[in-house]
Amino acid sequence: MQGYQAYKQSTISNWTRIDMLLAIYDGTLASLDAGIDALNRGDQAAFARHQIKTTRLLILLLDGVNPDGSEVARNVRDLCVYCVEQVTTPVVEQWVHARDILATLQEGFAGIREEAIQLEANGEFPELTQTTGQTVWL
Repeated sequence: MQGYQAYKQSTISNWTRIDMLLAIYDGTLASLDAGIDALNRGDQAAFARHQIKTTRLLILLLDGVNPDGSEVARNVRDLCVYCVEQVTTPVVEQWVHARDILATLQEGFAGIREEAIQLEANGEFPELTQTTGQTVWL
């Protein structure tokens, strides 16, 4: 089964918060890569599509950060805001810089994945629940 097909068949009941977060980071990084590629090829139409998608995904990441959270949460928020600023212009270097920042954040979250799953299983983090009919398109 292809990865996307498995993703489409996935239900919320087998997602953990950290897995959802990592999937959003994966999608954002892929969109950044596609935007960088479009910029390098001079394809303005493709760039515009990837710029919109990347911005939406960055906002999705920002929406998941508790604004009253810890210093780490505030730092993640500030880095995501900075990345949004970086992708507002068609400058390859800015897009690459945003990608580097997000890749570092993703690596950090991937590094605590097992611990986060355990904390969620122990009830220290509430499980994901389906509260809206929204779909996240990565």
